[in-house]
Amino acid sequence: MDRAGHWEGDTGSDLFFTSDARSSVVREVREESGAAARAGETHPCGALRRLVCLEEITIALLTAMSEDAVAKVILDLGAAALGASAAVVAMVEGDEFVILDAKGMPDEVLAQWRRHARSASTPIAMAVQRRAPVFIETEAEWAATCPDAARATVGPRGPRIALPLLVGDRVLGGMGFSFPTSVRFTDEDRALAVTLGRQCALALDRARLFDAERKARAELARVAQRIDRLQHTTAALAAATTPLEVARAVVVDARAALTADRAVLAIPTPDGQRLVVLEHEGAAPWTSRTPSPSFPVDANSPLALTFRTGERLRLSSKAAIEARFPPASGEGVVTPGSLLCHPLVARGRTIGVLLFGWGAEGALDADGASIAEELVHRSAVALDRAMLHAAFEHENRTLTAFIAACPVAAMILDTDATVRVWNPAAERMFGWSAAEAVGRFLPITDKPHETEAFLARVAQGEVLSDIEVERKHKLGHSIDMSLYSAPVVHGDGSVQCLSICMDIGDRKQAEAELRRAYEIARDADRRKDEFLALLGHELRNPLSPILTALYLMRLKGRTDGLERERDVIERQVQHLVSLVDDLLDVSRIMRGKIQLSTRPIEIARVFSQAIEIASPLFEQKRHELRVDVPAEGLVVEVDETRMAQVLANLLTNAARYTDAGGHIAVAARREGDEVVVTVRDDGSGIPSEMLPVIFDLFVQGARGADRAGGGLGLGLGLVRSLVKLHGGAVSARSEGPGRGSEFEVRLPALSPRRASSPDLPAPVSPRLSKVRRVLVVDDNRDAAQMLAEVLTSHGHEVVVAHDGPQALALAATFRPEIGILDIGLPVMDGYELALELRTTYGERITLVAVTGYGQEHDKRRAFEAGFSRHYVKPVAADALLSEVFP
Repeated sequence: MDRAGHWEGDTGSDLFFTSDARSSVVREVREESGAAARAGETHPCGALRRLVCLEEITIALLTAMSEDAVAKVILDLGAAALGASAAVVAMVEGDEFVILDAKGMPDEVLAQWRRHARSASTPIAMAVQRRAPVFIETEAEWAATCPDAARATVGPRGPRIALPLLVGDRVLGGMGFSFPTSVRFTDEDRALAVTLGRQCALALDRARLFDAERKARAELARVAQRIDRLQHTTAALAAATTPLEVARAVVVDARAALTADRAVLAIPTPDGQRLVVLEHEGAAPWTSRTPSPSFPVDANSPLALTFRTGERLRLSSKAAIEARFPPASGEGVVTPGSLLCHPLVARGRTIGVLLFGWGAEGALDADGASIAEELVHRSAVALDRAMLHAAFEHENRTLTAFIAACPVAAMILDTDATVRVWNPAAERMFGWSAAEAVGRFLPITDKPHETEAFLARVAQGEVLSDIEVERKHKLGHSIDMSLYSAPVVHGDGSVQCLSICMDIGDRKQAEAELRRAYEIARDADRRKDEFLALLGHELRNPLSPILTALYLMRLKGRTDGLERERDVIERQVQHLVSLVDDLLDVSRIMRGKIQLSTRPIEIARVFSQAIEIASPLFEQKRHELRVDVPAEGLVVEVDETRMAQVLANLLTNAARYTDAGGHIAVAARREGDEVVVTVRDDGSGIPSEMLPVIFDLFVQGARGADRAGGGLGLGLGLVRSLVKLHGGAVSARSEGPGRGSEFEVRLPALSPRRASSPDLPAPVSPRLSKVRRVLVVDDNRDAAQMLAEVLTSHGHEVVVAHDGPQALALAATFRPEIGILDIGLPVMDGYELALELRTTYGERITLVAVTGYGQEHDKRRAFEAGFSRHYVKPVAADALLSEVFP
């Protein structure tokens, strides 16, 4: 100890003395103790000196603020006061003693007993076990106090003092002193030793408390510093509005808060295939040296692994890091000693990865890990918020750009109709500039209640589409427009209205013009129908007497060598009738006026009718007709008359385009659920460019001079329309001009059992047994006279009238049983005449309409007027006689 009161070489405590005299006393005590020990005497300290020593020890213990300093006082001053030659202080740690410090003991002994069990046979252990001082002066006392002393090798077994260090019920440890063999302990020595033990125990306890307080203060300061840094990072994250700002705040502030050497924050690319480093500071492991490196998510690196799996990596040594992630050769990147890598998770998905690295191994303690967890959580929230904000800003910019570029008027309104956005198209459409419109009530309407009602519906989530309204221009004129309105719901729950307005003035004008054009077209169509009906009537009227005259010629047997001329007239009249029928049928089909009366029937029966219709043309051109149609087994559900018309048109078409002496073949077969009918010829064929349009109306193949009677180009159009009405399909094939053609009709097949029995016509008797009184009324005198002559030739009484009043006058005296009336009569038409006759004679007269008006509404009107039958001119005399005169 120097004169300033410091022990030489002692850095753990300072001993302060009030005077040099006290120090001199201590030196004297030490010197006398040494001399007494050499002489083998008892402790030499007198009472005064003992008190001075105790005071020095007390003062030194009061200023010792650590366990080491207390131990130094015990070893130096305590040993000197007691006159000991060696001393040791041992502290209790669980079930063991650990030597805190020692003086005067050989090194080999200290090495052996640096840590030993509390149950060991040593003086200190015995003192602690007994909780009382142990004093040993002789060999006998050694044997009595330490039974296992023979095995104890703690130095010479000379005199010893062992003291327990007790504070209340707590055992802190023990201390021991060794003396020369001749020392004897007086009561004063024993009292001084006990007092010294108590003071040393209190001093050690106080030092421990002081050390715990110091550590607690240091820890508190460290935690406060971390909390301060955490708060600073939180504030920086709260102020960050973009992902890059969040990354910078995390990397800079969070790294400082965790005292890390390096930090990296990476986020995935939109396709999720790569990670992009937003920001890094310090040495950035496993990334390239570019400012914003990126790497695949399947790379073998902590960032990629954490992103892929969501695993939180905490590796506390360089060896552990390199074991999982071997460093890439040639990168020149130093592996950190400790590593922490966390996924940044928000709303259930990984939005990034955060990595911290330390140069030292085991750098992250439990508190640091806890702070890191909090930092990761706050970073994830801030990054997610920044990403949402960036997405919102992008969408907002996109919406603004879209609205600005939108070619139609677009606006965003508050629910009270205050304009918030007014695009350039709205300026052009309504005349108000954005500066004039934004911030005020919607200027284009003078109907606020209507506008408020629309906005109320939109505010409830309704989308208004194609609402046609009138709005006004700044200059006052009205604008016809179509309105589309939809709600725009914001994150805070507020609602605005997006309205898009399209000027439909041109469209409405076009619609008006279209309506006018439609009315004109409909009027023209009506006039066309009327014309066709009139044309049919006017064409049928002259044909009727011609056919009747031919019938009379056959009936009277007058040949006079004119059979050939008569056949020509009859054939050409039938051809003309066919043309008129086709023309009227096309008109009906185009207007959807045809109604089918279908029934199951064998296709062979339909073929027989069609062949009968076309046979005159076959005979004229000497065609060879081959028929391969089973008599039974091919049942279809068709309108017999119309399907016969279809097949007859196909046969007639084949005959027209096949040279004289050519060949025509018809066949029918079943394929699956269909009956397939084919008509094949070896005629002129069909050019390839004609095949796609062959079934269109008014389309014909090229005809030479010998085909002047080829028709109007309506037959195949009728075929397709009628087949389609029956649920079938028709097609044409040809290998080209001169190579013939083939037409195929496919119809749904029925079971053969569903075929109807054929209705055979009843034979017509050349002479009727019952004579009837017949009134014939027709303004065509030839037609009336020819029909009257036919009826007269069969024995009936006939009178003829040429208008309605004349007919009524004759009927008053003639009282007819049957009236055969034309419809198109002068003065009063056939409908009015029929009503008059029916009113006068009731059911006693049978009324028959024979007219050129043959459309469905004509027939319906005839039956409503009282007619029982309706025939279209020209009517065959045989049919009329058999059906009207049973």
